[in-house]
Amino acid sequence: MNDNKSITLVFGAYFSHKHIFRICKNINKKFKIIVVENSLDKKFKKDLEKKYKNTKVIIPKENVGLAKSFNIGIKNSKTKYVYLNCPDMAISNKSLNELIDCAEKLKNFCILAPNYKDTSNFNNYVGNDYVLKKTPSKILKYRLKKVDFIDNSFFMLTKNAKKYLFDEKYFLYSETMDFCFKLKKFNEKNYVSDKIRFKHYVSDSVDNKYSLLSKLTRAWHYNWSKFYYYKKNYNYFFALKKIIPNIIKSIKKIIFGLITFNKENTMFGLVELYGIICSILTLKSFYRPKM
Repeated sequence: MNDNKSITLVFGAYFSHKHIFRICKNINKKFKIIVVENSLDKKFKKDLEKKYKNTKVIIPKENVGLAKSFNIGIKNSKTKYVYLNCPDMAISNKSLNELIDCAEKLKNFCILAPNYKDTSNFNNYVGNDYVLKKTPSKILKYRLKKVDFIDNSFFMLTKNAKKYLFDEKYFLYSETMDFCFKLKKFNEKNYVSDKIRFKHYVSDSVDNKYSLLSKLTRAWHYNWSKFYYYKKNYNYFFALKKIIPNIIKSIKKIIFGLITFNKENTMFGLVELYGIICSILTLKSFYRPKM
């Protein structure tokens, strides 16, 4: 039997109350949960901690974004493993116990991640994957792949990996890729289990009434972060080359929106282009939703 006290679940959240309550309801109460709530909603903190004694809600002084939220959660966790999550995940006790069991048997790793429940379109990793040729029989059933980059922000860290923190200049997007890039430099080992699967409700972490503002924020940060990631880890001119398709796409969206009188389309094109320009000009990630 796995020791549920060996892992802390950390969530970086922003007006994701329905998802957090759903997860806390379904998860074994022996699991420790830390929620870094960027909406600054003190009532949510009071209600959640009162109902679920295994939870701790940390409210920062301002909306700090996902990278810093994860750092706060990592620093406040005392367990052997830390499982980083976005709220739009369907997490089962069975899958968590499997992750812990796999981690205990694998031992020498930095990141261990599940795969998406539906992998028909994409997997929870990017770039090269290496099927382990000499897999110990005790972990053979987990169908592990050694990978360079984890695609999404849901994965387990070992206690030793806590020394590697996220770059807090990222607000949303690319923070996990950047984190993995750092680990690769230090020859750390990252794995994805093709047996352990979590369902991801894509881009559904924010309550519906804030949906449009959330999507606009994501659009700005996706483009800002993409350029910053390539500039930081490669060079400025390589980043320019990689961002050109995004510039063209945004301009097309603006023109099409103006021609068809589609205000929302025009708005998204402008926000995307704004994010790119700000990153090219080396301005910090400052775009924040006002909800």
